Amino acid sequence: MRAEQQIPRTQLLRHPSRRRTLLALVALAGVAELAYAIVNFSAMPPYLRFELGLGAWVGAVGAAFLLAETVLKSPLGLLSDRFGRKRLLLVGPLISAVTAPLTVVVHHPLGLLLLRALDGAGAAALWPTIFAAVADAVEEKDRSTAMSLLNVTYLVGIATGPLLGGVVNDLTGTRTASFYLAGALFLLATLVCLAGVPARFPPQPEHRDNPHPPHISLREMWESAKMVPDTLLLGFISFFGIGMVMLLVKLYAMEVLHLSESGFGLLLLPPAVVFALASVPAGRVGDLWGRERAMKLGVGLAMAGMWFIPFVHSYWVLLVCGSIVGVGYILAIPAWMALVSEIGGNRRGAVMGAVFTAQGVGAMLGAPLGAYLYDRVPIRLGSVELSSHITPFLGTAVALTISFFLTLWFFRDGRRPPGAAR
Repeated sequence: MRAEQQIPRTQLLRHPSRRRTLLALVALAGVAELAYAIVNFSAMPPYLRFELGLGAWVGAVGAAFLLAETVLKSPLGLLSDRFGRKRLLLVGPLISAVTAPLTVVVHHPLGLLLLRALDGAGAAALWPTIFAAVADAVEEKDRSTAMSLLNVTYLVGIATGPLLGGVVNDLTGTRTASFYLAGALFLLATLVCLAGVPARFPPQPEHRDNPHPPHISLREMWESAKMVPDTLLLGFISFFGIGMVMLLVKLYAMEVLHLSESGFGLLLLPPAVVFALASVPAGRVGDLWGRERAMKLGVGLAMAGMWFIPFVHSYWVLLVCGSIVGVGYILAIPAWMALVSEIGGNRRGAVMGAVFTAQGVGAMLGAPLGAYLYDRVPIRLGSVELSSHITPFLGTAVALTISFFLTLWFFRDGRRPPGAAR
């Protein structure tokens, strides 16, 4: 028996090899998330709208990324179960390292759709695999905390990506420099993976009932999806709402709040840094207080904060409302991912891929709808007409409200998804 397997379970996370693996995975996720935030949330929407005059294509180009990511997440998660996590973790950033700088030289809408689809394939290889790899690297009792570290990387990316991308663009006087910056970061993520992520992960106790990796087939993907029907529905609806606004936040800040690119990044930075620092303690809440309770509280807070955002234009009030949404996020997501990671044994990558696919389908459908509503569908309340720019944000609030009630129903009386470890 290997020395690593002889260590008591309570000490596994403290073992140097496991700690190094977890830190490498978190570093990989952090660099990749920063690059994706620069491209998706900072560089692409204003580049299309103001540089190329393709504002009508913002939703379609975003949907091409989401479509490829959605279709490929489940099969690529299954591939990581079969052939190892590291190979998929290398492929994802390498693809995006090519597509980001190529965006600058491809101006035709169809070419941009193709590049974003390729970029989505890279993201599909990376994200389900890295969540499964983190679950492989830690014990079940510590997984919500470990997932919160990935949450930190997301928040740091959201905080610093628009700021770095905006500053680079403002300093160079172009809207293209940030794409080159993103390409360099994707290359750095590849180097982090090569140097720090092991080729093999130690087996987990839940693998004993199913020690052999699954075969690559549609049947396996279907069987994996059937393990988490409640979670698939919840993921679809919540990310449908998120998708409605995720490509529009920067445009809203620039067109309604009249912020510059770097000003938008500065507005996001303080709360995102605070949430990043609070993510690990918030993730620990799920391990100590119960993941179902953490999910209910988190989704409820996100819903409550979102209902105020469309109706306020003060920077400070928006920060407060956005902070409430952020607190909900850092409570709910780690607990949710920890619950999902307990399902499937050696199908963990496939199950994670199925959940990410449901989320991606929701976001993919929400993004073009949100872009359409943003320009064309104002809200009329009697004689009062509200700008169409707030319509997608109201749609997000409705979707999060539905998600909150689904969370209360699915996790009533401490009930867990079918197949989750107790």
